[in-house]
Amino acid sequence: MQSDLEIDITRPKLVPYQQAIIDSKARYTVTTASTKIGKTFSHLWWLFEESSTPPKPGANYWWVAPVFSQADIAFSRLRRFLGHSSDFTINLSKLTIHSPVDSYIWFKSAQEPDSLYGEDVYGAVFDEFTRAKEEAWHALRSTLTHTKGKCKFIGNAKGKKNWGYRLSLKARSGEPNYEYFKVTAYDAIREGILGCRRG
Repeated sequence: MQSDLEIDITRPKLVPYQQAIIDSKARYTVTTASTKIGKTFSHLWWLFEESSTPPKPGANYWWVAPVFSQADIAFSRLRRFLGHSSDFTINLSKLTIHSPVDSYIWFKSAQEPDSLYGEDVYGAVFDEFTRAKEEAWHALRSTLTHTKGKCKFIGNAKGKKNWGYRLSLKARSGEPNYEYFKVTAYDAIREGILGCRRG
């Protein structure tokens, strides 16, 4: 039975390329981007929005990073965003956030791909996916297949001999259910996210 509670949220101001990525209708978005261009912030917000309207009680949403320390950084950022709200239950040891509408956001490492098999996962962000094992994506894809959940990939370009590059080619080719985005430092400067020094 779905919860009758609702989370009243107001989306923060996002620049056009952030909005385009998180509002994409594609099941899978693949974004290669420079550092410090706002990809973590916008994708944390997307995961938070998704978890605020879960299809069933106990629905799970995952943030997956190559190593635990990177997952912990994202977890800490979302904790700061939530502030001291008593409506959300924070579990520091498990890196989970439980919402008042009975959904869970988990922050997980991709180091052990077998840990990414699960149930009732309705959305995921795969952070720095080009630096993770391909087996981690196979496991996550299997988990998302059960719920037809969405996944957003974000990372830096890392050569042409890895599964992440092949995935980006798939998205660029117009494959159904995929959409590709590329964000450069120049895009971030133009939108005011990055500063530009002259001289």
